[in-house]
Order: sequence, then C-alpha cells, then structure tokens
Amino acid sequence: MSAVLKPLPWQQAIWQPVALAISEDRLGHALLLAGPAGTGKRHFARCIAAALWCRQRDGDGAACGECPDCRQVLSEAHSGYHLLRVEEDKKDIAIDDVRELSTKLQMTSHDGRAKVAIIEPADALNTSRVNALLKTIEEPSARSHLLLVSERPQALTATLRSRCQRLRFAVPNDALALGWLRAQTDSEVTAAEINDALLEAHGAPLRAIAILRTKSLAQYASWTQTMLDVAAARSEPVPAAASIGDANVAAFTHWLFGWLTRLLRARAGQGLGRDESLAALARSLPSDLLDRYLAEVHEALYRVQTTANKTLLLESLMIGWRALLARSARAAQNAAR
Repeated sequence: MSAVLKPLPWQQAIWQPVALAISEDRLGHALLLAGPAGTGKRHFARCIAAALWCRQRDGDGAACGECPDCRQVLSEAHSGYHLLRVEEDKKDIAIDDVRELSTKLQMTSHDGRAKVAIIEPADALNTSRVNALLKTIEEPSARSHLLLVSERPQALTATLRSRCQRLRFAVPNDALALGWLRAQTDSEVTAAEINDALLEAHGAPLRAIAILRTKSLAQYASWTQTMLDVAAARSEPVPAAASIGDANVAAFTHWLFGWLTRLLRARAGQGLGRDESLAALARSLPSDLLDRYLAEVHEALYRVQTTANKTLLLESLMIGWRALLARSARAAQNAAR
C-alpha cells in the first residue's frame, strides 16, 4: 500500500476521529487545520480529500494511494478537488477565485460524491474574501467540505474561525521527528546534520527535510556568523547587510525571525544545540530588548512582501541588531555599578 496519502506518524491522534467521521459520513463542512509550518497540515488535508473518494481504504481509514481516485488527487486533477492558493507575486487570494470556488461548492456533483476545497494559506483571505465564503460555510451543499490551512489562525476573522471545526497540529517529540527524518534521508546525511536541521526548523519535520534537501545548513551557518560578527563589532552593519544580498532578503528575514525566537527560548532554559557561542549570546541579551527587536523583524516579514527597498530593509535590520547589543551592554554596565 502506498504511504503518500496516509497521515504522518505524528498525526495519528488527529486522524483517528477524522477517519471515523468520514466512515460515518459526518465529516464537518468547514475544518480549520492550524499549526506551525512544517507539521504537515496541507498533507493532512490531501489525506482527507483522498479518503473521502477512495473506495478501498485501509483499516485506519486512510486512502490506498493507488486507485484512480487517489491518483487523481495526487495529480490535483480530481473533478471534486479544488485548491485555492495565493497567485505568484500576490499577497491575497483573488476575490474572483473565491467567488468561483463558492459557486462550485454550491453545485451538486454529478455522481453525488464529495466535493473538497483546500484553501492555503487561509490567512490570505481578507475581509471581502471571507464574506464571499460565508454563505458557502453557513449554507453548505450536501457533501461539500472546506479545508482551511493556516499557520496564523489568529489572523483569520473571528466570524470565520467561529464557523470552523479546528484541528490543532503541533511539532512531534524529538525522538519521533528524528526517526522519521532518518528514514527520509540518504545514508550520506549525518546524524548531526539531521539534528541541526530539526533545530533550525523548530522541531517541524517537513521544514527540516526541506532544509536538508536544499542544503541550507551552510547558508544558515554563514548568516549566524554574520550576526555574531556584527554583535562582536567584527563587522559593521552596512557591509554585513551587503554580504547577505538583496536576492536573499526574504529567506534571510524568515531565518532571522526563527533564529531570534531560538535565542528567546534559550533565555527560558531551552537548548540551542551544540553552539556555545549562541548560548552565551542568549544569556547576555535582556529579554525585553530581544522582544523589541523581534517585533522589528516581524514587521520586516510583512514589508519584504511589498515594494520596500530591499537594501535599506537589510541595513535597517543590521543597524537594529547592533543597537540592541549596544543597549544590552549599557544595561550590563549600569547594573554593575
């Protein structure tokens, strides 16, 4: 049996009640799949869609992955399967696409079987898009299912959240994640690399596997060194920003937000892996100053998606980082007096 449409090992507790609801034909019309990136929410949504159509499900209620219906789900060509995403170079899901989807879900399928729509990310739906969906959610046609996938469910309108059944996804424990990663990687990948990738991914296995497959660990190590060099005044902010380059500004900003989150977690006693220089840096930074800088980087995550000047954005981040270290040093000096 193919495993491509089976829930991931850490999703079994979520899958069991969903599979039972599918088998008893009582699956909810609107489900909100919420949780961190890399935990497999989109994969789980595909598992739901396939299980609704598969005619030879296994004992756990998962799709076989091999029948014609399953193959159509895998190729995203099933007549009852609809996927709504943000178009390239756009910030929001297009209103016309939402209206078209609503019309399709309101129609009765020719064979009476289920219709499934996956919207990812659901937080790319602004107020007008949500309003276009509400009638579909409040007055659903028979056997229609709307699966909303989101890393930021709090960004959805309360009106939409309140009408959805929420499925909560979390990162698995390290032992389960590491075992799965080892099974997915070549023998050439070392245990240390797998550990480092999972650390960079904040415990999210799918993010970790993407890091390993794109060989991003070396890039992240370089960016870590850049931040440490600026912190220790071995490099000035503007040249440091130039070394990253405008082409990498989006990837760097996302990495930086995660890196700072790890530093903040380290102050609460959670480990930073094998890097003692990072651990020492985390201990030296007051949490209130780190919080303030983290908010600046969070704002940059939104600005990087706009027409903001990428060079100035990088320089601002590096100058802010140097300023954080300067304020931290002054605070330490004052405390020593």
